[in-house]
Amino acid sequence: MHVERVQGDYIEPEIIDLEDGTGCLFRIHADDISKDGPKMLSDLLTEQAQCWAPRPVDSPVGPVIPVTWLCVPGLPDPFVIGVDDGPDAITYTIDSSILSQRAGDFLGRLDTERSPYWQRVPKGYHDGDTEGDAK
Repeated sequence: MHVERVQGDYIEPEIIDLEDGTGCLFRIHADDISKDGPKMLSDLLTEQAQCWAPRPVDSPVGPVIPVTWLCVPGLPDPFVIGVDDGPDAITYTIDSSILSQRAGDFLGRLDTERSPYWQRVPKGYHDGDTEGDAK
Protein backbone atom coordinates (compact mmCIF):
# COMPACT_ATOMS: atom_id res chain seq x y z
CA MET A 1 0.00 0.00 0.00
CA HIS A 2 1.26 3.42 -0.90
CA VAL A 3 0.38 6.78 0.63
CA GLU A 4 1.09 10.03 -1.19
CA ARG A 5 1.08 13.46 0.45
CA VAL A 6 -0.36 15.81 -2.19
CA GLN A 7 0.67 19.48 -2.33
CA GLY A 8 -1.14 22.36 -4.07
CA ASP A 9 -4.86 23.06 -4.21
CA TYR A 10 -6.88 21.03 -1.75
CA ILE A 11 -8.19 17.64 -2.89
CA GLU A 12 -10.29 15.22 -0.89
CA PRO A 13 -8.57 11.95 0.01
CA GLU A 14 -8.84 9.23 -2.59
CA ILE A 15 -7.99 5.55 -2.91
CA ILE A 16 -6.79 4.35 -6.30
CA ASP A 17 -6.37 0.67 -7.13
CA LEU A 18 -3.00 0.06 -8.79
CA GLU A 19 -3.32 -1.32 -12.31
CA ASP A 20 -0.93 -4.21 -11.63
CA GLY A 21 -3.18 -5.44 -8.79
CA THR A 22 -0.47 -5.09 -6.14
CA GLY A 23 -2.35 -2.72 -3.87
CA CYS A 24 -3.75 0.78 -3.62
CA LEU A 25 -2.53 4.35 -3.60
CA PHE A 26 -3.98 6.57 -0.89
CA ARG A 27 -3.67 10.22 -1.97
CA ILE A 28 -4.06 12.64 0.96
CA HIS A 29 -3.59 16.41 0.86
CA ALA A 30 -0.73 17.93 2.85
CA ASP A 31 -3.28 19.86 4.93
CA ASP A 32 -4.61 16.52 6.21
CA ILE A 33 -1.46 14.44 6.77
CA SER A 34 1.84 15.21 8.47
CA LYS A 35 5.20 14.90 6.71
CA ASP A 36 5.87 11.59 8.52
CA GLY A 37 2.30 10.37 8.01
CA PRO A 38 2.65 8.72 4.58
CA LYS A 39 5.34 6.29 5.75
CA MET A 40 3.48 5.46 8.97
CA LEU A 41 0.15 4.99 7.18
CA SER A 42 1.75 2.99 4.36
CA ASP A 43 3.34 0.58 6.84
CA LEU A 44 0.07 0.10 8.74
CA LEU A 45 -2.05 -0.32 5.61
CA THR A 46 0.44 -2.76 4.06
CA GLU A 47 0.34 -4.90 7.20
CA GLN A 48 -3.47 -4.69 7.34
CA ALA A 49 -3.77 -5.65 3.66
CA GLN A 50 -2.25 -9.06 4.44
CA CYS A 51 -5.60 -9.98 6.00
CA TRP A 52 -7.60 -9.09 2.90
CA ALA A 53 -7.78 -9.83 -0.84
CA PRO A 54 -10.11 -8.74 -3.65
CA ARG A 55 -13.10 -11.00 -4.15
CA PRO A 56 -12.95 -13.01 -7.37
CA VAL A 57 -14.69 -11.26 -10.26
CA ASP A 58 -17.34 -13.99 -10.57
CA SER A 59 -18.21 -14.12 -6.85
CA PRO A 60 -21.05 -12.18 -5.22
CA VAL A 61 -20.19 -9.09 -3.23
CA GLY A 62 -19.83 -9.54 0.50
CA PRO A 63 -21.27 -7.67 3.46
CA VAL A 64 -20.55 -4.03 4.13
CA ILE A 65 -17.89 -3.77 6.82
CA PRO A 66 -18.04 -0.35 8.52
CA VAL A 67 -14.60 1.27 8.62
CA THR A 68 -13.92 4.10 11.06
CA TRP A 69 -10.85 6.30 11.41
CA LEU A 70 -10.50 7.87 14.85
CA CYS A 71 -8.03 10.76 14.91
CA VAL A 72 -7.23 11.29 18.57
CA PRO A 73 -4.90 13.92 20.06
CA GLY A 74 -2.04 12.95 22.34
CA LEU A 75 -1.77 9.20 21.79
CA PRO A 76 1.37 7.91 23.52
CA ASP A 77 4.25 6.65 21.38
CA PRO A 78 4.41 3.82 20.16
CA PHE A 79 0.60 3.77 20.07
CA VAL A 80 0.24 6.73 17.70
CA ILE A 81 -1.29 4.48 15.03
CA GLY A 82 -3.09 1.14 15.09
CA VAL A 83 -6.00 -0.93 13.83
CA ASP A 84 -8.68 -3.11 15.40
CA ASP A 85 -9.86 -5.47 12.66
CA GLY A 86 -12.91 -7.11 14.18
CA PRO A 87 -15.38 -9.49 12.55
CA ASP A 88 -18.01 -6.79 12.00
CA ALA A 89 -16.02 -3.54 11.82
CA ILE A 90 -12.57 -2.09 11.31
CA THR A 91 -11.38 0.82 13.41
CA TYR A 92 -8.15 2.68 12.74
CA THR A 93 -6.87 4.87 15.57
CA ILE A 94 -4.24 7.45 14.75
CA ASP A 95 -2.86 10.50 16.47
CA SER A 96 -4.50 13.65 15.11
CA SER A 97 -1.06 15.22 14.64
CA ILE A 98 -0.55 12.64 11.86
CA LEU A 99 -3.96 12.63 10.14
CA SER A 100 -6.86 15.07 10.35
CA GLN A 101 -10.31 13.85 11.33
CA ARG A 102 -11.59 15.39 8.08
CA ALA A 103 -9.36 12.98 6.11
CA GLY A 104 -10.19 10.14 8.51
CA ASP A 105 -13.92 10.60 7.97
CA PHE A 106 -13.46 10.63 4.21
CA LEU A 107 -11.21 7.54 4.23
CA GLY A 108 -13.72 5.73 6.42
CA ARG A 109 -16.50 6.36 3.88
CA LEU A 110 -14.29 5.24 0.98
CA ASP A 111 -13.11 2.10 2.81
CA THR A 112 -16.66 1.20 3.85
CA GLU A 113 -17.92 1.60 0.26
CA ARG A 114 -15.11 -0.67 -0.99
CA SER A 115 -15.53 -3.34 1.72
CA PRO A 116 -18.06 -5.61 -0.08
CA TYR A 117 -15.51 -6.18 -2.85
CA TRP A 118 -12.87 -7.57 -0.47
CA GLN A 119 -12.68 -10.74 1.57
CA ARG A 120 -10.72 -11.83 4.60
CA VAL A 121 -7.97 -14.32 3.79
CA PRO A 122 -6.04 -16.74 5.99
CA LYS A 123 -2.59 -15.95 7.31
CA GLY A 124 0.01 -16.72 4.65
CA TYR A 125 -2.44 -16.28 1.75
CA HIS A 126 -0.23 -13.61 0.16
CA ASP A 127 3.04 -15.48 0.79
CA GLY A 128 3.07 -17.56 -2.37
CA ASP A 129 0.56 -19.88 -3.97
CA THR A 130 -2.74 -18.02 -4.13
CA GLU A 131 -4.53 -20.31 -6.60
CA GLY A 132 -6.94 -21.54 -3.94
CA ASP A 133 -9.91 -19.44 -2.90
CA ALA A 134 -9.84 -17.69 0.44
CA LYS A 135 -12.25 -19.02 3.00
